[in-house]
Amino acid sequence: MKTPIVVLTGFLGSGKTTLMQYLLAQFPEKKVAVLVNDFGEVPVDAALLAGHGIPDDMLYEVNGGSIFCACLKDNFLLGLKALTECRPDLILVEASGMADPSGISPMIRNAGLDATCELMCTLCVFDGIKSLKLAANLTTIERQVTNAHYILLNKADIATPEEMNAATDYIRSKNSRAIIFPTTRCTFNVDLLKKEMENPFAMMPSLNTLDNRPDVFTVQAINGPIDAFLEALKTEEDLLRVKGCLTENGRHYYISDTGADIEKRVETKNFSPVVIITMQGKGDAVRKSLLNAGFLGKIGE
Repeated sequence: MKTPIVVLTGFLGSGKTTLMQYLLAQFPEKKVAVLVNDFGEVPVDAALLAGHGIPDDMLYEVNGGSIFCACLKDNFLLGLKALTECRPDLILVEASGMADPSGISPMIRNAGLDATCELMCTLCVFDGIKSLKLAANLTTIERQVTNAHYILLNKADIATPEEMNAATDYIRSKNSRAIIFPTTRCTFNVDLLKKEMENPFAMMPSLNTLDNRPDVFTVQAINGPIDAFLEALKTEEDLLRVKGCLTENGRHYYISDTGADIEKRVETKNFSPVVIITMQGKGDAVRKSLLNAGFLGKIGE
């Protein structure tokens, strides 16, 4: 019997890691393997998931770009092969926020892995607050929506009715066959995942290339209070994603943008540095702005 694969897509900060954590809790009787794709060099999402009792040989990390880009495709396929050898009941793949999932089925088939695993479905997390705003300039979001079987219209608790309606209209204009779930923290009926999906991914060239990668840099520590740093980040129009941990007065905090705000919560286990992702060509300007504001040390330090 082939191992089913469920792929999680969605733009940066939409809620994919929250969805992954929710799914892991919903299948306690299953032997679930996880492949995590972080766009940055630091595996923040993998660190967060490691605390869910997943054995080391059932958790595979691919960092530094999109697994569907030519630059990391081989690492993705090697990861799938390694996970199938552990004979899991299910493989969950969390793609990076910039991932274009077009053509994943042919990719698996051409690598000869279709004898042991197969794509069951893809879930796209659509941020009810910011995904639609970014879709006009980021074709990756459209591809994620177009290639989804299920779409979780997330953050229904903090998005306005107007934002939710506009997002629904956009999704329907791009994908009329997908099932849409308005969700809060990606909670939905997982029994639907057990249905066999009949419609495969669209077979179109992937947009993931080295030429359209956004900028990314990490922050290990800051000068000054975290709240002031977060306020400075909120003024950066070219910011796409921020997530990771900072320490203030001996206490660790995990920070993550929600689309409407940047949340801060106490973190006691995983202390990955903050990853900041910006529009292409804007990373140096954002970093310089934080440097000039006194939050960072000199560039290169």
